[in-house]
Amino acid sequence: MSLIKVFYQHRENGTELINHERDLKSHREACETIDNYPWEKELELFEEFGEGGGFFFMLGDMDGKFASYQFTPVESDRGLLDLQVVSKPGFIGIFGRKSVSVDFKFVSIPEAKHQIKELFEYSIDSLYQKYRK
Repeated sequence: MSLIKVFYQHRENGTELINHERDLKSHREACETIDNYPWEKELELFEEFGEGGGFFFMLGDMDGKFASYQFTPVESDRGLLDLQVVSKPGFIGIFGRKSVSVDFKFVSIPEAKHQIKELFEYSIDSLYQKYRK
């Protein structure tokens, strides 16, 4: 089983976004993180300040091979979901690079949870194979 990291931001007793990081051992823990996010409050503060939080779930290492889902709340029950997979970083990050990006657009919270489950079930290489065109 691979360890998934989640990075997320929200406000705590103020107006400044606070960074959080957790190691996740299961999809259930990922769902709990999403469920415990202060959705309504953050959306209100986004309207007021023009910046908001969100989630970044990652398998691997950003400096090498990785797969990540970014989930950005835009409404109380849905958000924008993007997937990025780098199966081979390549020379200087360019030559020989194997990567794919997928924009799932607007998805509901249950749909996002379903997609994020892939990080717990697939390898980075198998995600790359699944989504490459």
